[in-house]
Amino acid sequence: MLFTIAAVAVMGATLFGSTYTQTQISGQSLDISKMDVNVIEQIHQMGGLQLVMPQAFAETDCGALESSGRTVVEFNLTGESVELPIMGGKTYNAMTFSGQVPGPTLRVTQGDVVKMTLTIPDDEVTGHGNDMHASQMSASNFESVNPGETSQYCYIAESAGVFKYHCSGVKLIGMDQHVLSGMYGIAIVDPANGYKKLMVEKTSGSGELDRKFYDADALEFQLQYNQLYLTPEGNYDAGAMFMHHNTATVVNGMQFGYVPNMAHNLLVNGDVKKNIFVAQPWNGIEHKQYQSQLLFVENDQHVRLFIENHGNEPLFFHIVGEILDRVTQGNRVQSAATETWLLGGSQNMIVDLVFDEPGAYAAVNHDYAAIYTGAATVFVAGDPFGLNPVLVEKGVIPAPVASYAYALGNPSDAVPPMGANSIAHPALNIHGLYTDEVASEMQASGDYVALWEVIPVVAEILTS
Repeated sequence: MLFTIAAVAVMGATLFGSTYTQTQISGQSLDISKMDVNVIEQIHQMGGLQLVMPQAFAETDCGALESSGRTVVEFNLTGESVELPIMGGKTYNAMTFSGQVPGPTLRVTQGDVVKMTLTIPDDEVTGHGNDMHASQMSASNFESVNPGETSQYCYIAESAGVFKYHCSGVKLIGMDQHVLSGMYGIAIVDPANGYKKLMVEKTSGSGELDRKFYDADALEFQLQYNQLYLTPEGNYDAGAMFMHHNTATVVNGMQFGYVPNMAHNLLVNGDVKKNIFVAQPWNGIEHKQYQSQLLFVENDQHVRLFIENHGNEPLFFHIVGEILDRVTQGNRVQSAATETWLLGGSQNMIVDLVFDEPGAYAAVNHDYAAIYTGAATVFVAGDPFGLNPVLVEKGVIPAPVASYAYALGNPSDAVPPMGANSIAHPALNIHGLYTDEVASEMQASGDYVALWEVIPVVAEILTS
């Protein structure tokens, strides 16, 4: 049953009292048959809350904006419920934008017009909406769209930064279910004048300070954090959500999605079964697009991370063994040379840093419960395992490389679309919480490497 915001307000007052001061409540199922008949009648009479607000900040009429001379970027999404894998060989009932979790990343330049179109297939089980936090417009535009229908709106991306988008709709009492089941993503709005150079302070042997400047161009990654709240059957568990008892912590939709796999085991330890990392749940090539991958960077390279916390729990972002050289929120620098930065729910940041030394570095949510339930992501900088001589000798690469990305590529779901200050990755492999249909389309495009086909060839070369 679909409810209105007005209905939610009535039920909230009835169930939890008019003051509504509790920060945590026990999970409850709403059994309509047992509710007071007068409450049901009030809901019926209200018929929904229609928000009446002035157009906020800027023009939002698609016709006017498309003829304004501004760059128009079309962002087309579908709302689909699918079954996707989780750790332990199980699956869960996910809700997605365009068959993937997180949804596709929108990237525009400050001042561009975004033309967002959401289509709900005829056979979808429920309606969906799309609330884009990068917009400044009446919330009525985010109303849910029924199966078989399409919705469209336009806005000017006035503010630079990283912004969440997610399933919305004032008539969806279950918006939490949709978002926490996978219907979220980000919009990156690049500054109109581009990003700034990165300044990193160093010290000489005598203790004197030296400032090193890195060009604004950077190798970029996106990391989106969330939680799953599931029953043993893989359905959304609202009761667990109310009590903050999450089933898993996910980064870009997956637990431990960016840790070593069997190919890395072979390269480093000479044995596909000898694990490098404490948790490697997506080891084998039979996982295809779900096989875990590492994130590869060069030493002394400007790296830019776009980070969003979509979930209910705080994100204490930290990279073990590294310093966050610059933290930016919106288009303002918040910190330099910090160890950890806190993001609440629906908060974001841009982290700029340089990995000075070869090594493996784990990016974590420095909440130990989050680390152990999935929020550990491994960056590998330079050639810490001394693989260059072996790879060259075996003919895998023609000459030593500054990053293993030149041999294996980086995972597609961790890499945002290119922007004005983006350094191109050497290669992208198909990795992410994609449906098989999405992964097949990516493979057919020829823009991505299917590592599950490449790894057996490389393994044969290495073991010959």
